[in-house]
Amino acid sequence: MFSKYDPDNDIPDTGLQKYEGRIEINKVVEVGNCRVHYSPDYSFQTPDEILKILNNNTSLWVDKRNNLLGFSNNEKSLIIPLRDVKGFEIQNVLKGKGPGESYFSVCLPNSKYLILSIASYTYNFDTYAAKISGALGVKVTFAPEFYNC
Repeated sequence: MFSKYDPDNDIPDTGLQKYEGRIEINKVVEVGNCRVHYSPDYSFQTPDEILKILNNNTSLWVDKRNNLLGFSNNEKSLIIPLRDVKGFEIQNVLKGKGPGESYFSVCLPNSKYLILSIASYTYNFDTYAAKISGALGVKVTFAPEFYNC
C-alpha cells in the first residue's frame, strides 16, 4: 500500500467530471502546495468557487450548508459528503531502505480510508493537524510510524 509516489502512474487531471452542485465555503485550512490524490468516486475538476480562494495552494474546506468536505488544488478536487467523514489520519513512513513519505487520509465509514495526498518526505502534514482539528472540529489521529524497508 505504501510506496514511493510515481507521477507517471497518476490519473491525468484532464477528463475529470465537473461538480454540478452548489458550493458555499464556511471554513478553509491551507495545507501548503501538495498534490490531490485521485479517487474514482470523489475526484472532480476544481469548481470555480474553490479556485477563487486557493491562491495557488492546496486547501481543505467545509461547506456546512451543502454538507461537503473538499480537498482542492488548482487542478483537482476531492469532494466528499460531510456525513461520511469520521476523521483524518496522518501516516509517516520513516526513511529506511526506501524513502521517507507522509500520507494524509480521511477516515470514512466501515473503517475505510481515502488518501487525500502523499508527500515525498516524512512529517509533511504534521504541522497542519492542530489547525485542521481546531478549524474543522474533526479529529486528526496519527497512525504508528514505520520504516520503509
